[in-house]
Amino acid sequence: MIRDNPMTIDEAANLAKCSYHTIHRAIKKGDLAAYKPGKTVLILEKDLTNWFMSKKIHAVRIGKPRNRVKVHSGR
Repeated sequence: MIRDNPMTIDEAANLAKCSYHTIHRAIKKGDLAAYKPGKTVLILEKDLTNWFMSKKIHAVRIGKPRNRVKVHSGR
């Protein structure tokens, strides 16, 4: 038996805070591994975690920094 926690697409979507369609699209694309032992599609928690972490965005600074505008009081 599978020792990692299997979950349905709905459960995976709730855990990842995304839609059912996002999870289903990732499975169809081959980005997220899923198993179908019967009629139900199951995703292992470790596979969901790996897929989720692969979507991490790294902040990149592009271009010149903005010039600071000096504000003078009207006195």
